[in-house]
Amino acid sequence: MDIDAAPPPTAAPEAPESIEKQILALDWRDLQLWCIGAGLLVVMAAGFLALLMPQLLWEVSATLSRQANIPQLFFGLVAMLVLSNVYLFNQRLQLVRTRRELVHQLQIAERTARTDALTGIFNRRWLDETLLREIARLERTKGRFTIMMADVNDFKLINSRIGHVEGDRILVEVAHLLQRNFRASDSVVRYGGDEFIALMPDTDLSQARIAVDRLQRFVDARNARHDSAITLGLSCGLATFLPGMSMDALIQAADEDMYAQKPRRSDRPGLNLRAPL
Repeated sequence: MDIDAAPPPTAAPEAPESIEKQILALDWRDLQLWCIGAGLLVVMAAGFLALLMPQLLWEVSATLSRQANIPQLFFGLVAMLVLSNVYLFNQRLQLVRTRRELVHQLQIAERTARTDALTGIFNRRWLDETLLREIARLERTKGRFTIMMADVNDFKLINSRIGHVEGDRILVEVAHLLQRNFRASDSVVRYGGDEFIALMPDTDLSQARIAVDRLQRFVDARNARHDSAITLGLSCGLATFLPGMSMDALIQAADEDMYAQKPRRSDRPGLNLRAPL
C-alpha cells in the first residue's frame, strides 16, 4: 500500500468495511518494512565483514590491491546505513500517522453507521446490536430491563397536510424530548419512520410508567408553549424482558402495548388545525 495515498484528515468518512481493509493493508506494509530492514541488516553485516576480514571473500593479492579503497568503502557502507535508516524511520512514521488517522476515521464511520442522520440519536442497527448483547447479559444476571416504544400520533396526516419538511422537524423535536426525559443510563433510538424506542436497563414496569408519565408532561408543556398548527401527541407502549424472550418478541410486545394505548389517548390528537393550512 502506498502510504502517501492515505486519506487526508479532512476526507469524508468512508464505509467502516473499506477503512478496515485499509488498516489491514497497513499491517502488510508494516511487515514489508520489517523485511526491508532485515535485508539491509544482512547486506550491511556482509559489507562490514568484508572490510574487517577481506581474506574470507577475496584472495590475498586482491586484498592488498584494494586496501587503498577501504576508507571509501567504509564511508559508503556507513552512508548507506544512515540513509536506509532515515528512509525506514520516515516510512514507519508515516505508517503510524496513517494508521492513527484511519482508526480515527473508522471510529467516526462506525458512529455514523449507528446514528440516525436526521435526529442524531441511535438507529436500528445500533439497537439490534445492543439489544442482543443486553438480552444475553440479562439471561446470565436475571436483571430487570424495560423498553418503551413510542410513535407520533397522526404523523402520516402531518406529512400529507403540512409537508415532509415539517414532519422531519417534528421527528427531531420528539428525539430531543425523549433525550431530555430519560436518564443518562437509558438509550433513545429511532426505530424507523415516526417510531422511537427507549431502552431502560435496571428498570421494572412501574418505574418505566413513571418515565412515560413524565414524557407526557413534557409533551403537554411543549404544546402549551407552541402556538402552531400542530399539537404534538405521542402514543407509548411498554414491555419488560422475561427470561427466554427474544429481541423480536420484546419489541413486538412493546409495539402491541403502544397500539393498545392509542384509543385511550384519542383526546390527544397529533394534528390540531389551529391555523389554516
